[in-house]
Amino acid sequence: MICVMRHILVLCALSFAVVAASAQELVTGVDFTALFDNKEYSSLEFDESGTLFSARLTPKVGIGWAERNELMFAVDMVQDFGHNSKFLSDVNVQMYYAYRAPRITAMIGIFNRGEMRGLQSSLFFDRTHRYYHSNMAGVLARYQSVKSPTSYVEFGFDMTGMRAYDVRETFMIMSSGRHSLKWFNFGYDLMVGHYAKDYNPNTDDGVVDNILAVPYIGCDVETGGFDIDVRISYVQSLQRDRHFEDVWCAPAGGELYAGISRWGVTLSNRVYCGKGLFTYFGRYGSDLYHGSPLYATTELWYEAVELSYNRRFFDDTLSVKAGITMEYDGVGWGTRQWIEVGVDLDYRVSLKRRQQYVE
Repeated sequence: MICVMRHILVLCALSFAVVAASAQELVTGVDFTALFDNKEYSSLEFDESGTLFSARLTPKVGIGWAERNELMFAVDMVQDFGHNSKFLSDVNVQMYYAYRAPRITAMIGIFNRGEMRGLQSSLFFDRTHRYYHSNMAGVLARYQSVKSPTSYVEFGFDMTGMRAYDVRETFMIMSSGRHSLKWFNFGYDLMVGHYAKDYNPNTDDGVVDNILAVPYIGCDVETGGFDIDVRISYVQSLQRDRHFEDVWCAPAGGELYAGISRWGVTLSNRVYCGKGLFTYFGRYGSDLYHGSPLYATTELWYEAVELSYNRRFFDDTLSVKAGITMEYDGVGWGTRQWIEVGVDLDYRVSLKRRQQYVE
């Protein structure tokens, strides 16, 4: 143990020496997002109607050195429109160390969930959850191929609840990978969740293991000016509530996604066929499952037809995303209209040490 601590101290000393000797920069910027998300789900059984209209502002500042290192601090402020009783609806902090190289990205601390490339499907995180839980608290590591930028493998750990009386601990271990060969690609998304509630065995809350694995194959081709994206996925879930049944259940199914894009406009269709993937949704709801509640369907069918627009302007500083989604949960159809406007500004200013002159 003493030997290990000695090595850690040596590495820390070397890191500080590198910082002192290398060129340093002031890294500053601000992110802004405004989101309107309206769900009309009165005909659906597994989700409710509702409207989200909100804005988020995240000013950030930090130090960069040796071209690839950053130490950052940010304040993440959210204001829900119409929430007039509070000055801010929610305030959180981000603070993290990041190492960014052509092949390797590594982060530790509290940082934006958008840093992760995988797990982008609404099966893992619904749009509402991504907005209100936009940060990860843990680590992220990714290796990316230089020859094929779309080929990568990454690992993430997100501590979503610390040990306390009402929540013992909740966390997610995540991994994803993708390999591209010209127009053909294959990969996987994996999430291992642990959800533990209070200590009282007489309550309705227990300890749940929630595993979701999604291997896939697909193709992404351009023809006639159109981009065509097709993906076939096998979805396997493995879940156990230790407090109640204490047996493993393994709902599974298949999903087909097909989309065609041009000029930033995409028409897509997503079809899932199989057993409902959120076994304990009626018991724990969105506290346990962060994906679209429509995947909880017991009718063996979920479908989403979407027309969307996604473009960036002004040297990629302004993004506009909008769309309408028609969804079917095996019982009825519902619609979802959404628009998101984002601003991303980043600046780096060289820092020089002040010279001391003695006459």
